[in-house]
Parts: sequence; C-alpha cells; structure tokens
Amino acid sequence: MKNVLYLLCIVVVAGLLSSSAQALTPIGPPAATLDKGQFAAGFGYSHWKGDFEVSALGYTAIAKDIEVGSYLANLVYGINANWELQIDLGVSETEYQGFESTGDFTGGFVLRSTFAQTDKLKWGTASSVHWYTARAGGVDFGIPWTEKDEWMEIQLAVGPCYKDGRFCLYGGPFLHFVDGEGEATIAGISFSGDIEQDSIFGGFVGARIEIAENTELGFEYLMTGSIQAVGASILFRF
Repeated sequence: MKNVLYLLCIVVVAGLLSSSAQALTPIGPPAATLDKGQFAAGFGYSHWKGDFEVSALGYTAIAKDIEVGSYLANLVYGINANWELQIDLGVSETEYQGFESTGDFTGGFVLRSTFAQTDKLKWGTASSVHWYTARAGGVDFGIPWTEKDEWMEIQLAVGPCYKDGRFCLYGGPFLHFVDGEGEATIAGISFSGDIEQDSIFGGFVGARIEIAENTELGFEYLMTGSIQAVGASILFRF
C-alpha cells in the first residue's frame, strides 16, 4: 500500500505539478511603471514550496515539500501612462522525493493599470494569465508510467505602489485560479483528472531598487493558504 501511494504521489507531482500547476507566478507592481511607448526587458527566477493532497484510483496521500523553480524572460511595453503589458516566456523545474523534472514550458502575460495616483503613491491592478505544459515519465517499483498535462493560471491583484527616489515598495491581496487537465498512464492503464487551485485567496509584497540608471532589481514574496513563493528579477528600461 505504501508503494502504491508513493507511486501515485510521484506520478501526480511529476506531471500535474511539474511546471508549477499549483505554483505562484510573481506579479510585480500592481500599477503601470513605464511611460507611453517605453520598453523594458528582464529576467526573473521564482521558487515555491508546498504540500498537496493527492487522490487517484481510490487512494489518497499527502505529497510533502514539493519544490518548483521557474525561469522567465520578460518584455514590457508602456501602452500609455496608465497601462502596460508584460510578456513572459521560460521554463521550470521540479524536485520531489529525489525526482527532478526540467525544461517544462511556461508562458503568459501580465496587464497592469493605474487608476489613482499622487506624487509618490499609485493604486492599481495587475492581471496575469500563464499557460503551462508538462510531460513526465519513468519506472517506479518496476511499473512504467507517463503523464501529459496542460493548464492555465490566472492571478488578479490590486494594491498600492509607493516610489521614493530609487526605491519602490508594493503589495496587496490577489485571487488565484488554476484550470487544466492531466492524462496519465500507469502500467498500460490510462486515467485523467482536473487540475485546480487549492486556495483562491492570497497576498503578496515586493520591492524594486534602482541599482543603476534604467536598471532595477526586484524581490517578491507571495502566499496562499497552501503555498509560499519568493522571486527575484532584474529589469532594464529603454
């Protein structure tokens, strides 16, 4: 029985979670930060860790200490003074109980808007949509298995962004949704399941520091009821 539960954890985590199916993608400032027609490009890394309940074939087990790292290249464009669009493209890697998966596709966008502002304070929103695709497979306890998964992650955030000189501090609440499907084959037997978020509500806080002219370092912390994540990034403005 223990081997069956362990195999179920490996299969579900390797596929359904291998590209951050339940992960938290860094949101960034919940307001527009670029001027009209301005571009910025950068690179970011995020890492999250969490526990999940795995149910399949009538069995239930807890998959503990799942860790995922994601690498994203970013391109940002200032639509106007109050709107900006960010395009993300990258890969992710997963580690669980000695299992490692790398090179899983991640891509999406973030749309930021400012709806109110003073000299140093902006209030706005950030809406992100990211798509993930993962393939995994192996042999555990002499049993071959494969899995293919596709899902979409949506995050809707609102909050303030305070900028004073070279320093910017931001944060606020957000909603987190995941929707997708996974298909697995274990010893020639196929089954499928839905991929959904464990917790809808979350919070985030972050900071950006201008380390040189038109160059910023960013740091961010996010959490929901079941996941904690940290991220770091560098951004170059043009």
